[in-house]
Amino acid sequence: MKLYDAKSIRNICLLGHVGVGKTSLAEAICCTTKATHKLGAVDNGSSIFDTRPDEKERKMTISMAVAACEWNDTKINLLDTPGFADFLGDAHAALRVVESAVILIDASAGPQVGTELVTRLVENVAVPKLFFINGMDRENVDFGKTLQAIKDIYGTSVAPLQMPIGSGGRFTGIVDLITKEAFEYKSGGDGQGKKIEIPAELADEVESARGALMESVAESDEDLMNTYFEAGELSDSELRKGLNKGFSEGLIFPLFCGCATQNIGTDRFLNAIVDLCPAAETNNKVEMVDVGAEKSTVDCSPSGQLIAFVFKTISEEHVGELNIVRVFSGELALSTEVQNITRTSSERVGNIYTLVGKEKSDAQKIPMGDIGALLKLKDTHTNDTLASKGVRLEVVKTQFGEPLVSVAISAKSKGDQEKISVGLAKLREEDPSFGYSYRGDVRQSILSGMGDIHIDVILAGLKNRFKVEVDRKPPKISYRETITKPVQYVEYTHKKQTGGAGQYARVFIDLEPLERGAGYEFVDKIVGGVIDQSFRPSVDKGIRVKIADGILAGYPIVDVRVALVDGKTHPVDSKDVAFQIAGREVFKKAFDMASPILLEPIEDVRVTVPDEFMGDVMGDLSSRRGRISGMEPHGKYQVINAKVPAAELKNYSTVLKSMTQGRAFFSKSFSHYDPVPFDQMQKIVEAAQKEMAAEEA
Repeated sequence: MKLYDAKSIRNICLLGHVGVGKTSLAEAICCTTKATHKLGAVDNGSSIFDTRPDEKERKMTISMAVAACEWNDTKINLLDTPGFADFLGDAHAALRVVESAVILIDASAGPQVGTELVTRLVENVAVPKLFFINGMDRENVDFGKTLQAIKDIYGTSVAPLQMPIGSGGRFTGIVDLITKEAFEYKSGGDGQGKKIEIPAELADEVESARGALMESVAESDEDLMNTYFEAGELSDSELRKGLNKGFSEGLIFPLFCGCATQNIGTDRFLNAIVDLCPAAETNNKVEMVDVGAEKSTVDCSPSGQLIAFVFKTISEEHVGELNIVRVFSGELALSTEVQNITRTSSERVGNIYTLVGKEKSDAQKIPMGDIGALLKLKDTHTNDTLASKGVRLEVVKTQFGEPLVSVAISAKSKGDQEKISVGLAKLREEDPSFGYSYRGDVRQSILSGMGDIHIDVILAGLKNRFKVEVDRKPPKISYRETITKPVQYVEYTHKKQTGGAGQYARVFIDLEPLERGAGYEFVDKIVGGVIDQSFRPSVDKGIRVKIADGILAGYPIVDVRVALVDGKTHPVDSKDVAFQIAGREVFKKAFDMASPILLEPIEDVRVTVPDEFMGDVMGDLSSRRGRISGMEPHGKYQVINAKVPAAELKNYSTVLKSMTQGRAFFSKSFSHYDPVPFDQMQKIVEAAQKEMAAEEA
């Protein structure tokens, strides 16, 4: 493939609900442009994009794929993203590096839940979007009905540029509403249409649709509106100019149609990508950040310093890691040394590839605006910035959202725990949208993902690639223990006189509660030398053991102040260990006397929900002991803000999807700790004590 400059490059991502044919459209585009020799298919496993075993098994895209192709002296970089909600992290990543988004819609089903999800992502980053109605060959397809459903959601800015010729088994081609030309296709052919006369039965409908298109374009620009009123129409050049301007400014959403699996309409869609979509050179500024998290916008230039962003990492068996990069400024050339700004290390570029799905071809460089792959860099991963020496800023990282589903995992085989950490670390280099950590407060290793299927895929990768199997269970809630009243002058004497050296320590403490979030405080109030100075820190050390281990139910103790007020030593038998034991035991005694309680974590929950499901969602949140703190409109949605105990959110992701037909979504973040209701506290304490007794048995 020849080298293209930024004005001749189009970077496009394909988005949509699961199963609408994004991968099939990518296959059709690659076949039509001769980037591949045949039309691959997802259903029979011949796709060059869905090549992972789990993708073939589930017949859906799990990981983003990249393809470069050429059309009309233009290079088109396609990013095929997953449609299933659990894997939308790749859609976040793709939208960071493209200038246009194609949202596919199923011709028979119309806009679906996934359509809404990806549209919100596109709108958040302000990338121009266009629609492609796919599957026009399916039975019972009504183009007009589907188009109206799209307009009902996205308004009159939706502007059809094409009309289908027939539908279902009689779908044979399309009519271009700009040029008023019709094209007929061979089903399953090379994607190149044969020009024909517009069918007579469509003539009136075409004129009406073209008139509506002119109105949509005229409404987006005052000068064009005046021209339209004066002349009664727009010329083809005025129509194209208005479309380009309106699309790039986000005022017009062009709409196309076709059938990817039969390769119908692909060539006309490719023409539209070249003619309509912004070139990579328009993306000539990049947001970067310094070590202090101060953001700044940096100008990009083909001859400027190298700034490249790794937006995806793919691991291939027997090959290694492929880092997929977008070059924002300068060029990334073979055999050059570059900085990894993120990891403060240097890398030598040894292999550069152009990708077409799983196929790779050698390249000498990646110029500004282009996308390519680097193989076997030492320590470079997703969200890293590669740059010329002297660059001190890094590209702002992609934010993948907070994982919503968590599971506690442990190795089935003893000795495999370290393998779990190593394996998940490698998997996370490819998919940063999941999290893994050990939580000492509950003594569990926690894996967090965007949904249950996401968790399943991660653990399957751990098993298949790293030969580690795990047991899983619900994660424990990070409760805390504290007290509600002060107690004074609590005494404990530790005395050991049997065999060998003796042990002796006597201590008195005051214990009082502190305000929430204050933690633990130790105060030495000893007057005179009743306890030697060297032994007083030992009391604190013993108390800290109980602080970490808990007393009531085995959870860390917080928000207490201990004052060491009195004690006694023995000239021979007093020693460090004796005062540690005395500190531990006197604290336990005082804690039990101070009306201890459990605290539970409270989450700030933000639910975005369509109006028709508001009542159900609010009722469900209330049933979860949630406190609604406010509501605010957000387009066609309402945003509910609530504070909900973490213990009540264990299955919330699944329930919310079921309750709202998958149309609502939520985010959560830790807010604070609150006391657990007494009846529930008793159950938690009893269960914890039984578990601790079983572990000791």
